[in-house]
Amino acid sequence: MPSLRQLLVLHPVLLALDTCSTHVEAALWLGLSPEPAHLATVEGEASAALPAAISRVLAAAGRRVRDLDAAVFCAGPGSVLGIRLAAASLRAWRAARPELALYSYLSLPPLAVAHPAFTIVTDARRDTWHAVQPGDAHTVTRLATTELTHRPPLATPAHFRRWSVLPASQVVTELPWSAAALLAAAPDENFFAPAPEPEAFQHEAPSYAAWTPHIHRAPAAP
Repeated sequence: MPSLRQLLVLHPVLLALDTCSTHVEAALWLGLSPEPAHLATVEGEASAALPAAISRVLAAAGRRVRDLDAAVFCAGPGSVLGIRLAAASLRAWRAARPELALYSYLSLPPLAVAHPAFTIVTDARRDTWHAVQPGDAHTVTRLATTELTHRPPLATPAHFRRWSVLPASQVVTELPWSAAALLAAAPDENFFAPAPEPEAFQHEAPSYAAWTPHIHRAPAAP
């Protein structure tokens, strides 16, 4: 798994997309500096905010999608709809330009590296939480709400949607969220993985039960 610095050596024109929160972010790196050359953040639904952020950051650099050496996206955990829109965009670009290199990264490890004293959590629905625990910043697990009660101090990224309720006994810290800033702050951490077919993050691959069609009939009379 490469780091940001290694990616920039291979792909000096690099676009990163983050659609995990209510703020869509696009960052463009040009050259070897770990600080992005251009950054655009747009608040709102990803269907409108994502193309707006991409357009702004490319226009600021005088570039087009065809000028990119590589693109990376945040695969989650986070807003599933936003993540899938980003993945679909990269798939479309790759179909037009097969040579475009694609990578993904996860949202919670950069926060865990920046804030190592916290258990970083975000909503996984159905009273469960995606979590990264101190001492294991690159592993995202899933925990039930009851399992969070006796964990180290909890923190959650700002602007991530939340439906489940965290334990009342725990004080939860909200951490600033900017994917580009977090990645730039840890340029030698191996956050990235090749993503030739971009997909949203899942703890395990979905399984499907076989279905046998049959005609529904009224139950037999007793």
